[in-house]
Amino acid sequence: MKSIICNGECCYLCGSTQGLERHHCLYGTANRKQADKYGLTVMLCSRCHRDNKYGVHGQNKEADLRLKRVAQITFEAKHGHEKWMKIFGRNYL
Repeated sequence: MKSIICNGECCYLCGSTQGLERHHCLYGTANRKQADKYGLTVMLCSRCHRDNKYGVHGQNKEADLRLKRVAQITFEAKHGHEKWMKIFGRNYL
C-alpha cells in the first residue's frame, strides 16, 4: 500500500533523495503487517534508516518516536484513538 504519510520522493527526516528505503513506522512482526495494511510507512535515506548513530534502527530513538507519533496522528485522524489502541496497544502521543 502507498504511504499515507510521505509522498516517497525524499527522506522524510532529512530531505535527501539518495538511497531511499521504505521504513515501517511501527515494526515487529504484527505491527509491521498493520503498518503495511494502513500505509504507516515513510521513505528514509539509508543513513536515517539504518546508520548505527543517526538511524531510527540505530541510536536515534528521538527520530523513531517522532515517526511513531506521526503514524499515530495520521491513523487516528482517519480511524480514531480507540481503534489505534485496539490494534497497536500503545500510545505514543
